Amino acid sequence: MNQKETLQKFPIIVAETLSGKKITFPEVTKGKFAFILIAFKRQTQGEVDSWLDPFIKEFGKHKSVTFYEIPMISTGWKWMSGWIDAGMRAGVPKSKHDHVATYYGPLSKYFNHFNVKDPGTVYVFLLDKQGNIIYKNSGPADDYKLSELRRFVNERIGS
Repeated sequence: MNQKETLQKFPIIVAETLSGKKITFPEVTKGKFAFILIAFKRQTQGEVDSWLDPFIKEFGKHKSVTFYEIPMISTGWKWMSGWIDAGMRAGVPKSKHDHVATYYGPLSKYFNHFNVKDPGTVYVFLLDKQGNIIYKNSGPADDYKLSELRRFVNERIGS
């Protein structure tokens, strides 16, 4: 993202972590750089992992950096949320339960805000300490995308 561009604020998303905490984005990330991965379909988990695993390996222990995966599930599935969340808890390592926050509700405003062209791919965002989007990308990670993200994070955390 060009520095001269007006920063876009990350939208408010109220979600619940797999560990049972109700959190509100971007409020929960204030004061830290936050890597956020938005997935609208379960089939994108491989794409999510292609970004998240290298990110956690490199920045997971850095005090000024956090990360969240936000599965975005439409209102029609809310009645099954207990079963869906239980399945995710079983499939996600316990160490990530505080960092996976599921949203159940209307999706159209988020499709518009994130300019979603393909709900079958992952959308990734790096937020500054105030909750502004300073980097965005989509689709599976590759060496180029990861090096670009790494550069962006390192420039901001002073590594």
